Amino acid sequence: MFANSFVWSDPSFIVKSEAIRSLWPPSRFFTPQGKITEGAIYPLTGQRPGMVLSLALDYSLWKLTPWGYHLTNFALHLLCVFGVAILAWKASRNKWAGYLAGALFAVHPGHAEAVIAFLGRSDLLATVFVLAGFLMYWRHREAKGWRRAAWYAGSLASYLAACFSKETGLVLLGVLIVYEGLDLGTRDSKIQNLKSKILGFLPFLMVALIYWSYRGKVLGGQAAGTEWWGGSAFTNFLMMLEAYAHYLRLLFFPRSLSPLHTIPAPKGLLDGGALWGTGLLAATVGVVFWALRWHPRKGFLGAWFLLGLVPVANIIPIPGVILAERWLYLPSVGACALGGWGAWALYRRTGGWTRWAWAGLMVLALGLWGARTWVWTQAWRDEEGIARTIIATSPNSYLGQNNLGNVLIEQGRFEEAVQAFREAIRLKPNFARTYVQLGNALGAQGKLGEAEQAFRQGIALRPDLPEPHNNLGNLLGSQGRSAEAEGEYREALRLDPGYAEAHNNLGNMLGFQEKTGEAEGEYREAIRLQPDYLGAHFNLALTLEEQGKLPEAEAEYRLLLRRSPGLTRAYYQLGFNLFRQNRREEAAEALEAFLDHGGEGRAEVEAIIRRLREP
Repeated sequence: MFANSFVWSDPSFIVKSEAIRSLWPPSRFFTPQGKITEGAIYPLTGQRPGMVLSLALDYSLWKLTPWGYHLTNFALHLLCVFGVAILAWKASRNKWAGYLAGALFAVHPGHAEAVIAFLGRSDLLATVFVLAGFLMYWRHREAKGWRRAAWYAGSLASYLAACFSKETGLVLLGVLIVYEGLDLGTRDSKIQNLKSKILGFLPFLMVALIYWSYRGKVLGGQAAGTEWWGGSAFTNFLMMLEAYAHYLRLLFFPRSLSPLHTIPAPKGLLDGGALWGTGLLAATVGVVFWALRWHPRKGFLGAWFLLGLVPVANIIPIPGVILAERWLYLPSVGACALGGWGAWALYRRTGGWTRWAWAGLMVLALGLWGARTWVWTQAWRDEEGIARTIIATSPNSYLGQNNLGNVLIEQGRFEEAVQAFREAIRLKPNFARTYVQLGNALGAQGKLGEAEQAFRQGIALRPDLPEPHNNLGNLLGSQGRSAEAEGEYREALRLDPGYAEAHNNLGNMLGFQEKTGEAEGEYREAIRLQPDYLGAHFNLALTLEEQGKLPEAEAEYRLLLRRSPGLTRAYYQLGFNLFRQNRREEAAEALEAFLDHGGEGRAEVEAIIRRLREP
């Protein structure tokens, strides 16, 4: 796991994200940056400030070293394991039940995505704070005096942190209501009083309302999404039932795992998936209510599972995704706690060889789950493994083919990439970004006419998308159609003035037309938007040299080399820059550094160095 690189959505909200580059001012984590559109990567800054803050803390420690982020995720998972063990221990009043519950939660294959993928950081944080909030509330029920108030305040603070980590943190309020309704814990006459209980929940309710109001403001009034799966609220309801059945399968039989699960929209209530979901949900609700009446502590853990799972089973339409393994993480707290308790109870009730057989079966089950989890972590090592897993488990997923094509482009396997993109287009003909990538792959093969057609198809599908205009500009520029290329870059920037790459590309085109002053302005704007854009820094340095601004160009080269010491061409250009400033010894040293870092043409460069050092 620790060897895994940034994959899936990680590059978008870690590698390329400016939101996590600084911890100050704290208000920046609560300020919306961006809007929810097709292809938007969660979490947008302001939507889940707790998650973005945690990634910013990671960045301050590890920069862009993946294992540091994995270490944080693993530590959060261990905290959750510890919390589940305590929850099961307190509910069952038996530490061995707690140990078993923690072990189940630790190795469950369905939890792997939440721990491996950094998109799951929000699920980890929300679960940590929900567990902490509940356990502190439990302690407040047992404490006296100032300790009671302290535990209550801690629980309330954890609730706030859970909500700002992920909206599913709201579940804690429901968990506490069920807990109080059962009168679990010590029987304090003040707590038993209904009025006192309601007053005790008011601060939690206020936190929930404040958070929901804030979230609505951040998302422009959207609670989550407004697109009904299948086109209607009723179909969406049927999807919720089918998703519930899939989650139960993942919980008990986590065999077919995937970063992306696809579920076809049911045709009606009697459709197989919806019918199964209806029966399973009704059975679960019935068992939980029966247990709440006759076995309150077991019923409470079952209620935790239901309260955590039903909201993420698409009861509220979620744009783009119907089911995700990481969403099982929080609800499975109750299920694993109940499973550990049940496994220990069965062990205690058996004797002789039967007890040993049951113990062996539990160890075997934990071992198999652990092995499945380990194998699943290997699929997350790189993008190709993820994409091929999606295709294997969801053959009709356009996203799997699209992502595979992206990986193949990076590997230079352009013909295979074209095949993957064409298959993605067959599965979803109206996804504009696939046409953009298809155009890139065709262009790399030298099929310029087909590439131009692909870019223009992407533009026709999404006229508001800047990427196809930018990439079409690159293609036109490579054919010497500079005026057309300039027009495409300017259109991309009209659509997205903050598009740093388009500013850089427009600068290149203006420089080609010998408009060096305008080119300099475009490079500087690209750098302002993206300060670590090394290509723009290098192009700016070249443009400054062309204008005779040698000291400014030198400063850019030195900045480049501080940020990327292995950039050999920058040493070479710096050497000639210093020579033009008549600083011969420094120029020779820069060219020696060029050779030390693997620069080509050693014999010629060494000859230049000797001439520079001639008296």
